[in-house]
Amino acid sequence: MDRIILGYSQYLDHLENMINNMISYQLNMIMKTLTEISIVLTIPAIIFGFWGVNVDGPFEKSSYGVFAVLIISVILSLICWFLLRRKTYL
Repeated sequence: MDRIILGYSQYLDHLENMINNMISYQLNMIMKTLTEISIVLTIPAIIFGFWGVNVDGPFEKSSYGVFAVLIISVILSLICWFLLRRKTYL
């Protein structure tokens, strides 16, 4: 009887370890995705931060300035995302 109980105990320990490993893997994947998003969104934040400073900047007096800065930030973010994907960082 002790041998059967010991066998079930070992089985449950292995099952618990497997479940913990699966949970850790899922948490790692979520954190990887959130890191990817934060890295890519940092670029537009920096560009809009520099453009929003109260000094003369490019495209400030033109009517299409907001769209130009938006397009530039989107293009740079996509380049960053593609480069990080290509180097398998993300």
